[in-house]
Amino acid sequence: MTFPKNLRSFNAHLKESLINKSGLVFCLIFGILGFSGTSKIPNFGLMGAYQLPNFPDITTGMSILRIWTIVEKFEYSHFGELYLSNNFVYGLFAGYLIYLICNRAINNNNFSKLLLVLPGLLIAIFFSASPGPIFDITFAVSLVVSLLYLMDIGEQISPTQIFKLSFWVTLMYMSRPFGMYFALVIYAYFFFKVGKRIMPAIAVTALVMAPFHIIQLNKFDTFTLSTYSGTNLVEALASSGENPSQFLDCKEILGRGNYDTKEMVDCSNINKSKATHLYLTKPTVFLGLFSPKRIVKTFMFANPFWPGTGIDPHPKNVHLIIISIIYYVSLFFTYLIFILNFSKNRFYIFPLIFFSMGLIFPLIGTDGSEAIRIFMPFIAVAYLTVTNKQSNQSLDPEASN
Repeated sequence: MTFPKNLRSFNAHLKESLINKSGLVFCLIFGILGFSGTSKIPNFGLMGAYQLPNFPDITTGMSILRIWTIVEKFEYSHFGELYLSNNFVYGLFAGYLIYLICNRAINNNNFSKLLLVLPGLLIAIFFSASPGPIFDITFAVSLVVSLLYLMDIGEQISPTQIFKLSFWVTLMYMSRPFGMYFALVIYAYFFFKVGKRIMPAIAVTALVMAPFHIIQLNKFDTFTLSTYSGTNLVEALASSGENPSQFLDCKEILGRGNYDTKEMVDCSNINKSKATHLYLTKPTVFLGLFSPKRIVKTFMFANPFWPGTGIDPHPKNVHLIIISIIYYVSLFFTYLIFILNFSKNRFYIFPLIFFSMGLIFPLIGTDGSEAIRIFMPFIAVAYLTVTNKQSNQSLDPEASN
């Protein structure tokens, strides 16, 4: 009697595995079809500092995927385009992000609830991809995968999962300058829970990222993996009502061609000093960055029609109006589900921590004009809470891949 029982169990597991694989393939194809067709700002093309056929090398000081410039340069030199290294990969990652969220909802028997609000996430990804750079989506996926390890595995993490986690955390770290802080939170939690077992993952991330920080210090005299961070601070202040004339317009003074220079870092550092002085002497200025209007309207319900899309932020087109309504209503119910179902467990605490961090960094460091592509990863984090179930579970977020 044992053999038929084991056979039934094997068949059920095989069927579930095939369904998961089919779902993954479908989502990847959907991602390519839905999100790779729009124009993309090349990974190396941030702020227009570099124009084809000029490419930065991996010693660039700009906040891009440094290693990926090698792939872009190879594709362009052999094929004269950047579709595979930018558009195609963006589509794959977007599809994988959708798969991760949908698969978790299915496993937790919450897929029907997710379907009611999923259009909002799809719209956010679509307009972020039009023409957002690839590091937007790599940050989103690596953040969500890392969060799944925190939520669904925790202290039960295995050596294989530790190795996988090191890849995703390192990619997250590399995708955005503030990824470093998310990496610290993730590794701090696992070190507290599993001690030295997490050290191999920490070592991988440190070994990969340390050379970039060393280059940044030697070449630009700054630890931060960006040449423009100080000016980002004053742009945020200007958008919250501060007089922009009290700051340096580094873009105007030095020009786009000098974004990747020490002169830009020096100019940006002057702005950082000015911003810090304002924070200390006028605390209300700093608090103004966190006004409810900026938090809710600019970021939590970020306008999908950011300047890169070339669409009027307040469109009169009926089709775009309908899209806007679906998007805002979906986000509203996603946040409502999060609030109404909130519990003091890791399935809600970690998304709340990451979502809050995702608000803080853009609020302090951006003017909000590109809020949708910057905040899209944290919208995805909010969607993870829709896929929660009350009872604990221990899943490898990539086990079915």
